[in-house]
Amino acid sequence: MPLLICRTCPRYDPAGSGRFGRALTEALREDPAAEAVPVRSVQCLGGCPDDGVAAVDGPGKARVRFTGLDAGHAGALVAAAQAHAGSRSGTPEDWDVPAELRERISSVTPKRPALEFRPWVAGRP
Repeated sequence: MPLLICRTCPRYDPAGSGRFGRALTEALREDPAAEAVPVRSVQCLGGCPDDGVAAVDGPGKARVRFTGLDAGHAGALVAAAQAHAGSRSGTPEDWDVPAELRERISSVTPKRPALEFRPWVAGRP
């Protein structure tokens, strides 16, 4: 149930690039509930030009991206990561998105199902 944080936001503000990720990471360090949530800083989550981007993601689950965030959303992001992890599909219909994040969903990216491995059948390529 990783929480992904864009470390380049705001990307189009070179003088302050990365300040969002640093501020959110610091806020998460101060939140005891965040200890149970794996956090990864990533180069970009593709939410530009809207900065303040984070996402919840997990194996076999949809990635849900939020934009327009700030460090004050840390608690809601922890709750979102935990709810997302407990869901079956990861799509927002399958878990309780915290109220302060509902209008900030900017992308839902479902995962493709894994391909079934079929060993070669004798006589067939």
